[in-house]
Amino acid sequence: MTDKGDIWLITNAGSGSVHEELLATLHETCARAELCIAEHTEFPSDDLPKPEEIARRGIETVLVLGGDGTINAAISALQGWEGAILPLPGGTQNLLTKRLHGDAEVDAVVQAFARGQASRRRPKILRSSKGLALAGLLIGPGTSWNAVREAMRDGDAGAMLSAAGTALDGTTNKPPVRIADPEAGDRDGYPILELVPHAEGMDIAAYHARNGADFVAQTWALLRQEFRDGPHETYGPFDRVVLASTGEEPLDLLLDGEPAHGDARETVTLETCPVDLIATDPGDDA
Repeated sequence: MTDKGDIWLITNAGSGSVHEELLATLHETCARAELCIAEHTEFPSDDLPKPEEIARRGIETVLVLGGDGTINAAISALQGWEGAILPLPGGTQNLLTKRLHGDAEVDAVVQAFARGQASRRRPKILRSSKGLALAGLLIGPGTSWNAVREAMRDGDAGAMLSAAGTALDGTTNKPPVRIADPEAGDRDGYPILELVPHAEGMDIAAYHARNGADFVAQTWALLRQEFRDGPHETYGPFDRVVLASTGEEPLDLLLDGEPAHGDARETVTLETCPVDLIATDPGDDA
């Protein structure tokens, strides 16, 4: 028989802010809160657990410490499970955990959960043919700047310069992406579109570079990995959109920061998260 305080922990030591000290703090916080780490999966070296495997152990809660991509992988693997997942901020941007916990740190989130100051939610998410996006989906040639981000994370200056050159070339020379159905925005397309789910639908931020000043501003924003500071327009909310390459070439996607190769046209729908998530923020971002 399994104790109700038993949890299954999934961590990714390669995520943006996960380090030995944070892992040690998490273990100490769980111990103080009388949460027993019955199983520990170290992703991606270990395979993610399957719903039936967790159910067989009688565990009702999974804690996930990692970035948006790691949390996405865990939720995708546990679709349909009757338990609940507590995502913890362990990445660089932590966009999903901000929806659930605001700016609370790992120990504060775990303590709030242990005290019963949390609730189960199924927030709105995005689904494409290539998978789920819980925090957001990026699409277009501008997603090539993700390689620059990874090189910066690794501290590899040579790889960063090489990736920046490749990304700049791809952003300026590859066919842009447009909002095809419902038709919105510039028919000539954009270097990058950002789709973000929220309770009322999905919004699309369309980042552009229409003139010299725009191009300088957008390039500078991309170089700083803060493309959201670049010039853009916002459309929506939508329940469903079709995005298309203006050159009929396969589209590049980032699903919660993880790259995927798309088709020339991609349909994205707004859906409900396929498993319960645990939130400690009193807000209602469904």
